[in-house]
Amino acid sequence: MISICAASYDINGQLVSPGGQAILQSAGRRARRVATLDGSAVLQDQGWSAGDLTYQVRMPDESGSAHAILTGLLENHATAVLSCDRGCYQVLLSGLTIDKTTTVITAEVLETA
Repeated sequence: MISICAASYDINGQLVSPGGQAILQSAGRRARRVATLDGSAVLQDQGWSAGDLTYQVRMPDESGSAHAILTGLLENHATAVLSCDRGCYQVLLSGLTIDKTTTVITAEVLETA
């Protein structure tokens, strides 16, 4: 089960999907490998943050209502709150698509909410 809602009040800015899935699309560390002049390398590791996560959110959407709500969130709000089995995050919504009876949106995590 997942929930997506506007970060500020919006009467139409909430969506709860019992059959929805938040699939972790990418995660990483804030690290760089820099080559040195002697042929070696230096690792600059800044650690891990929730802001390094990206989710693909998939929702069954027979009626198209989820697509309408997410379109409104995407157009009217800079951020949203995603609640899923791994946690609750403030996210940037992008990449909204509809595939027959499923609505798919990308949620790029900004921070843990």
